[in-house]
Amino acid sequence: MPEIKTSVTTLKDNKVQLDVEVPKDEVAARIDHTISHLAHDVNIPGFRKGKVPRSVLISRFGKETILTQTLNDALPMWYEAAVADSGIKPVDNPELDFEGLEDNDASFSFKATVPVRPRPSLPRYAGIEVEKEVVEVSDAEVEEPIERLRKCTASLEPVEGRPAARGDFVVIDFTGHIDDEPIEGGAGKDHMLELGSSSFIPGFEDQIEGMEKGRSKKLKLTFPEDYQPEKLAGQEAVFDVTLKEIKERNLPETNDEFASEASEFDTIEELRSDIRSRMTKAREDAAERLFEEQVLEKVVTETEVEMPPVMLDRRTEQIRADFIATLKDNGLSWESYIEQAGASPEELEENFKMRAEQTLKQEMVLDAVAEIEEIEIGEEEIDEEMRSGAKAMGHDPDELVKKMRAAGRQSVVRESLKRRQAMKAMAGKAIPVLKKGGPAGTAAGAAQEEGIATVDEAKLKSAAGEGGKTGATDEKS
Repeated sequence: MPEIKTSVTTLKDNKVQLDVEVPKDEVAARIDHTISHLAHDVNIPGFRKGKVPRSVLISRFGKETILTQTLNDALPMWYEAAVADSGIKPVDNPELDFEGLEDNDASFSFKATVPVRPRPSLPRYAGIEVEKEVVEVSDAEVEEPIERLRKCTASLEPVEGRPAARGDFVVIDFTGHIDDEPIEGGAGKDHMLELGSSSFIPGFEDQIEGMEKGRSKKLKLTFPEDYQPEKLAGQEAVFDVTLKEIKERNLPETNDEFASEASEFDTIEELRSDIRSRMTKAREDAAERLFEEQVLEKVVTETEVEMPPVMLDRRTEQIRADFIATLKDNGLSWESYIEQAGASPEELEENFKMRAEQTLKQEMVLDAVAEIEEIEIGEEEIDEEMRSGAKAMGHDPDELVKKMRAAGRQSVVRESLKRRQAMKAMAGKAIPVLKKGGPAGTAAGAAQEEGIATVDEAKLKSAAGEGGKTGATDEKS
């Protein structure tokens, strides 16, 4: 960006005036650039391309033409430099007021009247009262991931003398037919199935319950109406099933030996303590995030701001375009989504507009708070955020930082970090009204999120022994 001088005057109706002065050295450099391009683009008899003297070019095209071309090329860049220098946030194209360039030995001045983001009228957010969850983890919740570990490390023992029951693992051969025609992908051999796992279509596992080892049975079933592939949806089918083996889980005892084999810990109490700690941390983090969001929501609700129509329209268009792109990525067209959703285009458009207004209002509130709290983001913080994102995506951190900076993306990262810190600053000045009830959902969910130690399901399959082949089919039967 060229070095220019910019002053800002606030006008009515959410507009500002930029008074911009471009130094003569920059003007001269832009004129030279124009002449250099002309020298490479034109053919003049008696001169090689690119070697036409400056005086000849000026004589051929005229000084006014060259200065006008220079202004056409440079003015957008000078305006962008003035915007960056002033720190304003335009919401629409500017109205420019200027006179032509005179020569390369004088500075150039212009004025720009720019519609900008309105300044919201914030409520007093210091001392605002918002509910916050009190995090609790019960003993029963700690035992849930331990039970999952027990199931994953359990051995499978053959069952003799009784029929198959829910929770058993059975090894079956099966073939499916519709109108005596085999179902493509609807057959399996030595397939191990947990009864009650809902791995097959409704009724399949239920009808195997009560079968004895070595017996065969015809299962009459109907594919669900929403089944995929669609050609099977709603079809009546018959499956010939032979039950070859019945196995049941032999769960290990919940003791120190189990803990040392199933996890990185030596004792069961150490394992329980780690699970409780991770669950508590996950829920506390979730409670804090929810608290921050609710503080922002309350402040946004109490904030007054006049939204420029052009600003709202552009954000609505952006949200609509992003939504349609997401549909396309998932193999859906706009028309097919409307049909499936059962909503009219007008209803969806209103939804986009509401989301746009809410998002813009949140951004304006956070930007205003960042200014009030004098939040500044350093270059090291920006690079660290970029590196963190690169690691999460499996990219080379240094390479990604270089590419993002070359593309000018650091300003986007800076804005995101600033708003994040503004959100935390607001929450830090709010008063939490504590209430019971964990926001992070079930203990199982929190444990999964925090990566509580588990054992690969392959252990369970290997415990099945010789009859434990999965025999997976192409389609869910």
